[in-house]
Amino acid sequence: MEYQRNGDGQMILFIYGASGAAVEIYDLAERINVLSHRYSKIYLIDDFEEETQYYGTDRVHFSSCERIAKEEFEFVIAVGEPAARAFLLKRIEESGYKLATLVDPSVIVSPTAKIAPGCIVNAQSIVSANAIMEENCLLGFHVVVGHDAHLKKNTVVCPMATVGGGSIVGENTFIGLNSSMKERTNLGDNVIVGMGSMVFRSVEDGCTVLGNPARVTKGNDEHRVFRD
Repeated sequence: MEYQRNGDGQMILFIYGASGAAVEIYDLAERINVLSHRYSKIYLIDDFEEETQYYGTDRVHFSSCERIAKEEFEFVIAVGEPAARAFLLKRIEESGYKLATLVDPSVIVSPTAKIAPGCIVNAQSIVSANAIMEENCLLGFHVVVGHDAHLKKNTVVCPMATVGGGSIVGENTFIGLNSSMKERTNLGDNVIVGMGSMVFRSVEDGCTVLGNPARVTKGNDEHRVFRD
């Protein structure tokens, strides 16, 4: 496959993943591109399917990147499983490839907030004053990250969820649809907050919590949200 380049300094964007999350992020990248014209072409990466057309673009393998100079492209990860995001991030970093940051034009981001490379922030979300998002975090639609909140690497926050001000969310943690965290509440690493939960107390590493108020239901020893 021949890769489309542009002589005007545009980049190629590779979206690592080719499922439901990937097509949402593809749409996000297209919305950003209407304003920024940053990308000459956007590809989806899927190592488990043959290279073909998918969702109106080309689906290629990770090894295809070796055909292009590293300075000509960048990556985002389109996977909703935090452990998988961590695995793919390591693969990208070990290959020496750059990470993109995608923030929908409708998002409100405080000038004092910090959003690291690899982060994705979907439409109508808010990242408030002094909030920090470390590398490779994913925010769904209509997410609120309160003032002084800190999201560590590979965090996934699903649509309509709220992270209260001054809260800390550990690495590889998953916050389900329409969930909320009270202000100054901390979640450890590898935590799962089930859909619709209300978190009023801090949660230790490796726990799954569910309900209103959220209670520990089991551990997360496998470090997986989605199971077959």
